[in-house]
Amino acid sequence: MATTSTKSMGVVWGRVLAIAAVQSALTVMWVTYNAYLGDLLGGWGFSEAFTAKLVTFEVVLALLMEPIFGILSDKQQQALGSRGPLITLGVILSAATFVLFPIVALLQLPFTWVLPGVAIAWALAMTIFRTPIYVLLLKSAPKSELPLAVSVLMMAGGLMGLIKGNIKEIILGWGPLPAFLVGSITLLAASTFLKFFMPPLQPPAEDQEHSTPPIPWDGIVRTALISLVLAWGTKIFMGNLSGVFGAGAFGSDANWMPLLNLLLALAAIPIAMLWRRWRDYPLLAIALSSLSLMLIILLASPGLAWLYIFVAGLWICAFATVRNGTLPYIFATVPGRWAGFGIGIYFGVSGIANRLFPSIFSPENQAFQGIAGVCALAIAAGLALLPFLPKQSEDLGNEIK
Repeated sequence: MATTSTKSMGVVWGRVLAIAAVQSALTVMWVTYNAYLGDLLGGWGFSEAFTAKLVTFEVVLALLMEPIFGILSDKQQQALGSRGPLITLGVILSAATFVLFPIVALLQLPFTWVLPGVAIAWALAMTIFRTPIYVLLLKSAPKSELPLAVSVLMMAGGLMGLIKGNIKEIILGWGPLPAFLVGSITLLAASTFLKFFMPPLQPPAEDQEHSTPPIPWDGIVRTALISLVLAWGTKIFMGNLSGVFGAGAFGSDANWMPLLNLLLALAAIPIAMLWRRWRDYPLLAIALSSLSLMLIILLASPGLAWLYIFVAGLWICAFATVRNGTLPYIFATVPGRWAGFGIGIYFGVSGIANRLFPSIFSPENQAFQGIAGVCALAIAAGLALLPFLPKQSEDLGNEIK
């Protein structure tokens, strides 16, 4: 049996950190885009309602294009032995259209739809490379170490989420053109860093050039379903948790959610270390089941401070497990040769689910929302349990043999 130190050597940490850097750069770009989008479109005479419809259209576009570019990256991996060309193309187009957006906005061209067109072009360019970059995790760690590699991304994402407000304040002080320029430079710098850690080319063997396996539609359906219920279930859970630990918690003016989110981010790596010890157990299913039970407690509103504190501690452990385990679950559900398609489905469905959430779950109907949240988390737990049933799902194996 391999030792822990030997297992740690299986993770290509430089590549994992580079992926985390690109992820952080994407966060900076989205914060910048959302901070200025309404004002820049408003300067061209577009209403807030139009801006909201544009964002919805971009989410729908991502639902369609993320899986398509995921498939293209899978095909490119099989044909060329690398996803690098598609990543490079997407990064260049994203950086160029991103900085072009404020330039066009300041020019005040007579063609009204040019500015929304540039915004859509940028959103489309972003879908080109996000999926293949995350699939690089398969080349960054063996199957048993994937949650540990993912935990670095989750910690980085959690910390970036905590300072989003600060980032927004800073970039609003710069003005649109400098802010968008910094966003483009940040993406290019992070992508250049990633380039140094790209996996070597692995041209397919002659006997495998024409042996592409069929698309695993059962795995794709499960991925889409768990993406949907996970997005809705966790959103409902977080709304109820914020109601307890947000501003005014326990009769005071304190807001404990930033502290809890900080602890969640910091717990990502320790929880992943524990996952390595207990990976033979259905940890993702257990964590999702725990969240479902905790949501029932929050909905019951027992008013017991000690119980809420217990729920908060258990939430940190369970939610960190869910965040660390979701991508490895998808990689295991959709075989390596179609991993890009699977991750594209996950990102696309998650995005549209979050966008449709306010339209489906009315804040006035808390009872329906709560029941839906409990059921969604329970369904997600059932899906996460499937690989541990007697009929095992196909092993990851090598992404490209």
